[in-house]
Amino acid sequence: MSVTVPTFFENPTRASLNYFVLMLLRNSPKHGYMLMQDIERHTQGKWKPSHSAIYKLLNGLEASGYIFSWEEKDGERARKVYQISEEGLKLLQESEQDFESFINAFISSIVEAERVNPDHLTVLLTKKGKALMNGLDPERRYKILNKLKIFLDTESLRVNRELESLKKTD
Repeated sequence: MSVTVPTFFENPTRASLNYFVLMLLRNSPKHGYMLMQDIERHTQGKWKPSHSAIYKLLNGLEASGYIFSWEEKDGERARKVYQISEEGLKLLQESEQDFESFINAFISSIVEAERVNPDHLTVLLTKKGKALMNGLDPERRYKILNKLKIFLDTESLRVNRELESLKKTD
């Protein structure tokens, strides 16, 4: 059974999970439960894929040749361990280009938005964010940089307070 892996823009949720799993497997081989834990940890608990979603995805990626697996004994139990294949690495490269296009669109929308979630302003500190900012007219750029400065000043105060409180507990 061969599975067509959607591009990021065709199905963002499914493509994101494919991308995420392949990224995690690029670093080291893992079993399904470990992948679920890693996804939950990296998303700070905001994304908790089910067992069935992970194993369905892994089976599809393996059937398509993007990953391969083997069994390892863990005491009495056998666990299936997955690793990314050369084909998977190629897919990951292609996905990174799609994801980069998405990030560019996201940064561009932040730059153009009148109201911006302050947490999203940090993306303007990236190379891509800075490059997009340089293309704006001075008035628009001033407004966005002012929002960013207010956010950074506020965060700097919060971090300093937290550091001070941690020093006191030492």
